[in-house]
Amino acid sequence: MRSAQATITIDRPSEEVFGYLLDIGSRTEFAPELFREFHLTRVESKGVGAGARYRLHRKLRDRRAGSSITEAVPGQRILEEGSTGRGGRVGLAAEFLLEEQPGGATKVTWILETYPLNPADRLREFGERRQIKRRMKRGARRLRDILESAPGAVRGDRPTVAGLDPSYVPNP
Repeated sequence: MRSAQATITIDRPSEEVFGYLLDIGSRTEFAPELFREFHLTRVESKGVGAGARYRLHRKLRDRRAGSSITEAVPGQRILEEGSTGRGGRVGLAAEFLLEEQPGGATKVTWILETYPLNPADRLREFGERRQIKRRMKRGARRLRDILESAPGAVRGDRPTVAGLDPSYVPNP
């Protein structure tokens, strides 16, 4: 796939958008078609070190993937790194770039890249870029709808932590 990108402008301040995206558990709310069987790798789902395991949904074949937040620059950038493919040998990077726009809006650029190392992995990714890009654009529109909705609006279900009781609350 190499690289797929989606860009959208959200009518919210960059700090609010950054806070929402810094929670890796929010990915299933705005991109459920892209992230299937999403499970957190630790109880705390916000900040650097928070990670998740999921299936990247494809038309012909599902692929397991995992990523964790490795860098977060407040109000500007969130970087996730991980792996996918057979045996986790294909590198994966997801990046959210935030730009403050006039009038208090924020331009969000979501970039998803993979780094296949051998010809077999490149062949498996053939044709995947267009499908992933389409799902990312839908997810970006859903992200805008979620963040611009009323504060008390009903959002999607939270993902579970692998092997943990869903009723557990870490810090009440």
